[in-house]
This record gives sequence, structure tokens and C-alpha cells, in this order.
Amino acid sequence: MAALCIDTGTRGTTYRVLLRTTDSKRHTVRLGRVTKKIAETAKRMIESLESAKAAGHSPDRETADWVGRLGDEIHARLARAGLVPPRERPEQVVHTLGQHLARYFASLGEQKKTTANNYARAGRLLEEFFGKDRPLKTIVEGDADDYRSWLLGKFAPASASVDLRRARQYFKAAVRRRLIESNPFEGVKCGSQANPARKFFVTRETIEAVIAACPDNDWRLIFAFARYAGLRIPSEIANLRWSDVNWERQRITIHVPKKAHLPGHEARVLPIFPELRPHLDRAFAEAADRAELVVPRARGGRNLRRYAEQIIKKAGVQQWPKLFQNCRASRETELMQSHPAHVVLAWVGHTAAVARAHYLTVTDGDFARATGGGEASEKAPGIPAPNPTPSTPVSGHQEPSSLLEPREKPLEVREKAENQYPRQGSNL
Repeated sequence: MAALCIDTGTRGTTYRVLLRTTDSKRHTVRLGRVTKKIAETAKRMIESLESAKAAGHSPDRETADWVGRLGDEIHARLARAGLVPPRERPEQVVHTLGQHLARYFASLGEQKKTTANNYARAGRLLEEFFGKDRPLKTIVEGDADDYRSWLLGKFAPASASVDLRRARQYFKAAVRRRLIESNPFEGVKCGSQANPARKFFVTRETIEAVIAACPDNDWRLIFAFARYAGLRIPSEIANLRWSDVNWERQRITIHVPKKAHLPGHEARVLPIFPELRPHLDRAFAEAADRAELVVPRARGGRNLRRYAEQIIKKAGVQQWPKLFQNCRASRETELMQSHPAHVVLAWVGHTAAVARAHYLTVTDGDFARATGGGEASEKAPGIPAPNPTPSTPVSGHQEPSSLLEPREKPLEVREKAENQYPRQGSNL
């Protein structure tokens, strides 16, 4: 059993509890300068812990609550006596930006290579500007504004917007972990990720010239799938198999690695468009026996862009920005002119907001159709016209349009109206 002892000295009266454990070792739990009532309560609780341990049971609720309210020092003394398990040491508090980013990236788990690289890039930019050892709590709203100005000085507004949004995401995670009280990037204007200056409509004449310069079926299909089917290159053709092509129903199943983590968006089905069919037929006819992949060249992480630029140069056409994405955007712009929007969005595989911001363009063909240009409206849309061409100024007297000339109504119509509405006959 435990014994309560009183020690009187120059600093006042203190209490301690003496106890002997089952291994015959004596332990002292010093309570310090407390009241006698508190000391007696502590003695009683310690005796309860001894009894529970001897019987192999958990302590009662009152005793457990008392243990939970103890300070770390008294609790450690009970733990040394073997009456309670030692408390787990709290995890090391993250103070610096570098520590927080490393911990945050580790918590994301396995990611696709491109996604991981993009996250890491945004982290490196933060560490480059603030310093890896910068304490998180010292980064305030004004520092976030300075970081925004620094990014805009290094990158295009659309690229800076991406990095600012990720910075806001990283510091939001710090708030949720109670490492900082508020997010310094919360009020920072990130801007739009769209870059209208890099939009370009790739005409059919241009892409056909490029396809004609391709050395083999793989490259012909790469450009044809991008421009005539609107596929993401290379992710959506890398694993495309001949078994995904339904020749009877004229459809192709496209697997979407970018959205594989979203239920219901892992794949989408496209029609075999007439513009794509000749290239697909030729590749299938010349494919080796038991060939599985439609475009084998797209596998293995090859740098398609570099070789694509060489083919475009060989074709003798001017290279356009965002080589494959603008092909995809050009196809969506065409499809929107002849199919309902919800159908096109399902074929292309993104939302209307994304289409408006990053894909759809206004072309010369749109202006031709609006102004009644017969030949131009029948041709494929041309290069985008950001602003309509000003009309030629007209001077001098203009004759009224023949559409506004009064037209005399037939006799039977006038007689019927006069008989039915005699008072209104003069108004006809």
C-alpha cells in the first residue's frame, strides 16, 4: 500500500507518496507543494492504480480521468513506478517552410510523375524566394504579395497563376495542421491560368501538309488523333489498343490517365470521325500480326514534341504554339459548330468552363458565316481572328434598302380585312 509523507523545510511543506511495487522496489512520487487534501487524493488514486495493476484490470473511470489531468512530470514519475504507461512524446513541431513542404508532399502518397513534378516545382520556387529554413510563422500577407510580384517578373501570368494557387494550397495545409493561424496567400489574386495570346487555330490545310510529311503511320496517327479526334498527346494514345476500336459501331474507347482517379471519368467513347478514318484504316492494314498498340511510338516516355517540330519544319509550315493542345482545341472549335455542346464536351473530355478558357477560339470562318460569305463559310475555319476586320467606311447618299419598301397586300386580303374590321380598313 502507498504511504503519504510530509516534508517540512525552509521552502514550506511538501508531500510525497511512497509505494512498493510487485518487484519489491521502492518508488517515491513527489507531489511538491500542494494542499493536504490534494495529497490525500493523490495517495488514494495511486493506491487505486496499484490495485488495478495487481488484479490485471484497467483503472476505474475516476482514476483514469485523474491520470489524464496530471502534468507530464508527475505522470512520468508514475510511469517510472510502472503504474501507468509512459506518454507518447508529441511529434516534432514543424517550424520551417522546408520541413512543412517535405511533410506535406509525403502525405500526398503516390502520384503520377507529371503531377509530382508540378508540385515539386512550386515548392522549389517557394524555397528559392523565402528560403528553406524560413519559419512559417514569419511569412505574412505582405511577403505573399512580394512573392506574387517576383513570380510575375519571372514567368507569364498564366504560369505564375498556377504556382500561386499551389502556394495557397500548401499554406492552407499548414493552417489545418495548426502550424500557422492564417493563410498569408488567402487574399492574393492569382489571376487566370488561360493565355489567349497562345491560342492558335490549326487549319486542315496545315495539318494535312504536316501529315503528308510524316515518315510512318505512327506519326500520321499522332497528328490525326490530335487534330481530328481531339486526344491528349501523348497520354491518351500511349495505351490505345486495337481492341479499343469498334469497327462495326464506328467508335473508339479512349482511356484517360489524367482522370483515372475520378469515378466515371476513367474512359470516354468517341466516334471514328471521317477525317480520322483513312489514317486509321491504313495503319490497321499495315500493322504487324498480333499487334496490340495502335501507336507504339507513343510508349516509353519518348520526347514526341522534339520530333514533331522537325516534321512540321519539313512540311514547310510555320510552327504554332502549344503544338498538340492547339490541335485538340482546333478540333473542339470545329465540333462546336456542328454538334450540341454537351455532346462535344463528352467527346473531348472536359467541362464547359475549361473549354471557354483554354480551347474555343473565334475564327475567320465564323466571321465569314456571319456576314454571308458563301465560299468562306463552306471551307474549314481559318486562323483565329481576335478582332473583326473593320468595315470599309461608306460616304455619300445611301439608297433605302428594298426590304423597307411598302408592299401592296393582295385584293382578297384587303377585302377580308375591310369586311371584318370596317373601321380599320384605312390602316391596311
